[in-house]
Amino acid sequence: MNTATLSLIQGFLQQIGGRGPQGLSPWAIREDAIAASLQTVRAIRSPQSMGEAATNVVSINRRGSPIANGSFATRVGNVAIVPVIGPLVSRFSWQYWSYDEIVRDLRLVGSMPDIEATILDMDTPGGMVDNVDSVPAEIARLREKMPVYAHANFCCSAGYWIASAAEKIVASKTGLVGSVGALIRYVEMEGILTRLGANVVEIIAEQSPNKRLSRDSDEGKAELQAIADDGAELFIQGIVANRGITRDAVLEKYGQGLVFTAGEALRRGLVDEIASLEDVLTELAGRRESTSLAASATAKAGTEKESTMLTLDQLKAEHPDLVSALRAEGAADAAQAERDRLLGIEEHAAGLVGHDELVKKLKADGKTTPAEAAAQILAAEKVKNADRLKGLEQLDQAAAGVNSTLSGGAEGGPQKFPQTAEGWKAEWEATPKLQQEFPTAESYVATMKRKAA
Repeated sequence: MNTATLSLIQGFLQQIGGRGPQGLSPWAIREDAIAASLQTVRAIRSPQSMGEAATNVVSINRRGSPIANGSFATRVGNVAIVPVIGPLVSRFSWQYWSYDEIVRDLRLVGSMPDIEATILDMDTPGGMVDNVDSVPAEIARLREKMPVYAHANFCCSAGYWIASAAEKIVASKTGLVGSVGALIRYVEMEGILTRLGANVVEIIAEQSPNKRLSRDSDEGKAELQAIADDGAELFIQGIVANRGITRDAVLEKYGQGLVFTAGEALRRGLVDEIASLEDVLTELAGRRESTSLAASATAKAGTEKESTMLTLDQLKAEHPDLVSALRAEGAADAAQAERDRLLGIEEHAAGLVGHDELVKKLKADGKTTPAEAAAQILAAEKVKNADRLKGLEQLDQAAAGVNSTLSGGAEGGPQKFPQTAEGWKAEWEATPKLQQEFPTAESYVATMKRKAA
């Protein structure tokens, strides 16, 4: 089995796994758009682009500059643009966009004091139900600080679930929106694995006879149907909470799985407006300008009254108790600010391993803000992932000389391996009889070396 085939099978098996019964997770996704979305995400995830974040971000949305090194979120003035692209999965993956990544970008935006609005740039067919609710929850927290809009170019299934949490959903003129619902696709892999030389053994405990219900039985189908129905209901309830409508209205107007063009989505209430991303940027910039004008007016009014204010020396002389209280309050505020700084750094480092020394250093310097820490931690994580990718590429190169022919395959002969340490190890791994005779690959390699000598 060549490395490309092995990688494909391993990646697929990892993605269909989940937390539900039988290792399944329901999906909210448009199947017909997956291939094109995967092409986009893989282009973004290419090894060349990982070290060129600025260039890569421009290739995604052609607007703004990165908000931090290693992040694909950008900014135009004081407005952040957070991408939500391609098939969505729970955790970080080289092939897919992940909810963890979107949440991290939203937290990074929220920690930057000069960002005053956020746009979710939606171009996704949807994704896994598992962990999708973490994104609307983070959007709700961010909306306490600033307006958050969603711009929908292609916004379906789990993507729409996310967009529904925004203050406003704006669709492009050519946008597609909808596909409210969930599905489960079960792929039986044992036939493929057996042809590749695997021996699949499964023992089910007597205490758990329902552990592996047949997919062809009524009970097995009912189990899968219950998982899919639960995912769809969570989706519907999320829309009810985010959009402020009733469950009956969702079932009546939102298509029960259909996808709508922008005009029809507006008529049915799935979106609030039809406009380009540039129009949304202009609207948010106008809101920001209005806020700035109001702040300027307040500052001007305060300046006109300066002549009646006490000087610092007068305040110390006439109100020493007040000065002492203010100093104490300032010290308490400073202590609270430091606690908030440390907690912010810990929050950005949550879930990432291998960066303990960096986090310790950032917390100890007394000046690094959570936003600055997030940028450094994210950059370190990107470097670590890039090193891991290089290691995998080196393994692929090491295996390039292995010539393997499956028994009964196109060439009709047994598997052949080169007479090298790598070849003997591969032969041991592919031959159950050798594994019974030799406890480890190393012991078999040592024996073959002695015979060759």
